[in-house]
Amino acid sequence: MCFSGCSSDDNESQDAAVVVKTKDKALLLVTFGSTWDEPQKTYDGMLDTFKKEFPDADVYLSFTSTTCITRWGAKTGEYYATPDLWLNAIGKAGYKDVMVQSLHVIPGEEYTLLRDYYVKNFKKAYTSIPVVLGEPLLVSDEDIKEVGDALYTAFKPQLEKGEAVAFMGHGNPESSYSNANMSYQKIKTYMQTKCDKKMFVGTVDCEDMLIGAVITDLKNTVASNTTINLTPLMSIAGDHANNDMAGDYDKAEKAEDQSWKVQLNAAGYKVENSNCILKGLGDYPAVVNVWIRHLNEAIAAQE
Repeated sequence: MCFSGCSSDDNESQDAAVVVKTKDKALLLVTFGSTWDEPQKTYDGMLDTFKKEFPDADVYLSFTSTTCITRWGAKTGEYYATPDLWLNAIGKAGYKDVMVQSLHVIPGEEYTLLRDYYVKNFKKAYTSIPVVLGEPLLVSDEDIKEVGDALYTAFKPQLEKGEAVAFMGHGNPESSYSNANMSYQKIKTYMQTKCDKKMFVGTVDCEDMLIGAVITDLKNTVASNTTINLTPLMSIAGDHANNDMAGDYDKAEKAEDQSWKVQLNAAGYKVENSNCILKGLGDYPAVVNVWIRHLNEAIAAQE
């Protein structure tokens, strides 16, 4: 049976939430989205992994960003749909159980929207359908350890050569989501104290952890000519990773608005294009397993 969600928008994504019901359970993966090509491969890989882990469920993927939906659709003709459209279509299809898994990194603005708006509204509209929500990646101390250890293993060859690694997270405005932003501080502290002191974390949107703070940490830890590897602490390597992290010098931008690569080179460190590792967290199986554990924990808590 095939069902589609409805929307008051003219956005073509309203036709993208097409449910093909083959099982009694539905699993909706929810991410911000991207307009870049490589992240789509990351999403495909994560979809395949979740399908293998939850073979008794039909698995779907949702974007929360209408900008990403519109731009990706205009670019490729392929339209994703927002969680409300997917959940409405899933509800209409008559699933007996619904699972929703956040693919966000911290419990910040995007996850709050998913939990308190999309999932809450689904529960009100479909009171007879049980629904569980898996938490984002970095919530508990166990999460911090598992992800930190996975990243240390991934970058151990570079670290053992004396190179450093700086991870770019997204972050939220500190005034509203300080507790969520603490996840970045926690994983930085864990990696520097339990893994390797040459592992650093910054963000593009948390005032206390911008690139200036990363450079200060580097100055206090490594020599000025150290090679720095850059990689996103985000589910995918999209616009922020390609532009804000690894972008080339832009003469139209102020010095403080240049990419991390440009600013770190200007500060005396070595960052070549080959040191920009454009892999998202969703590309590391050990990290994806943490999201899977969260969903299994949510299911167990409901039973």
